[in-house]
Amino acid sequence: MNETQRITDLINTYSNILLVIHQFPDGDTIASSLALYIALKKLEKNVTIACNDSIPEPFLFLPKVREIKRDFLQGDWDLIIVLDCGDLRRTGFSERIKAFATRKKHLINIDHHPRNDLHKIANVNFFDESVAAVAELVEPIITHLGVKIEKEIATCLLMAIYTDTGGFMHSNTTPKTLSLASRMLSCGARLKLIAQNINNSKTLPSLKLWGKALERIVYNSKYEIVYSIITQKDILECGAEQSDVAGVVNLINSVPGASAVILFCEYPDNEIRVSLRTEQKGVDLSRLANYFGGGGHKKAAGFSFKGKMSQFFDF
Repeated sequence: MNETQRITDLINTYSNILLVIHQFPDGDTIASSLALYIALKKLEKNVTIACNDSIPEPFLFLPKVREIKRDFLQGDWDLIIVLDCGDLRRTGFSERIKAFATRKKHLINIDHHPRNDLHKIANVNFFDESVAAVAELVEPIITHLGVKIEKEIATCLLMAIYTDTGGFMHSNTTPKTLSLASRMLSCGARLKLIAQNINNSKTLPSLKLWGKALERIVYNSKYEIVYSIITQKDILECGAEQSDVAGVVNLINSVPGASAVILFCEYPDNEIRVSLRTEQKGVDLSRLANYFGGGGHKKAAGFSFKGKMSQFFDF
C-alpha cells in the first residue's frame, strides 16, 4: 500500500482532523494546507487548520485563509496532518504533537524537506525531496479522496507551486511541476491574482524597508557571499509589518556571481531569523541551516537564534 492510499484511508476512517502549518509560514505550507482544508470540508470532516504565526499579508487573498487559527485546543483529534515542515520544532506545537503521536499514533507528515525528527514520530511519512512544492504531494491525495478540484483548490495548489519555484524561475521547476500547474489553470486557478499579490502588491512601508536592506548589502568576495540585515528599528521607522520582510532575500539572490545570499532579520523577544538562498549547483544550504538547528532545502533554508543585531553588526 502506497502513502497516498494510507493517507486517504485514514482520512476516510476519521472525522476530527487537525492540519498544522509551520512557523514563519511561506506560500507552500499555507496554500497546500488550505487546499487540503477545503477538500476535507467538502467531505464534511470536522477540520481545524492552525499556525503558530500570523499569515503574511501577500497570502491573505487566498480562499478560506481567515479560517486559519493561531492556536488549537488539545481536543480529541483523530488525526493530525503536518504539511511542509522541516522539523518538529518548527511546527510551533512540538510538545503537543509529540504527545499526540505517542498516544493516538495517527500523525501524518507530508513533506519535501530532508528527513528530520518528524519522520521518526509520524506514523505515515509522505515524503519526496524531488518535488518543488508540497502541493505536488497534496494534489494526488485530494484526487484520490474523490474531491473535484475546482477554482478554490486549484488556486491554492498553483499558489504553492508558484511561490516555491520563484514564479517558475528556480532550478526546482520540473516538467512534472509545470504539468501540475497547467492542470490547475485548466481547473480555474487564478494565476493573474496570484502574480499580482506576490509580485506586484508592495505597500509603501514595505518598499522603504526593502530599501534599507538593499542599502546595507555587503559582498564578501573571498566567500562569494552577499548578505544584508533588517533590524526592529528599521521596521518601526518604516511603519512596516514583520511580514513585509518576506521576499527581500529572494531579491538579494538576484546579485550575479553570488554563491549564496544571507538575510539577517531581527524579531521581537531578541530573536534573529536567518534566511539563506542560492541558485548555484553544488551548494547545499540545508546543511548549514541544520548545523544551527534550522532546516530547509539545498537552495532555500533558514534558522534562528537568540540575540540582538547590535551584538554582531556595526551599522
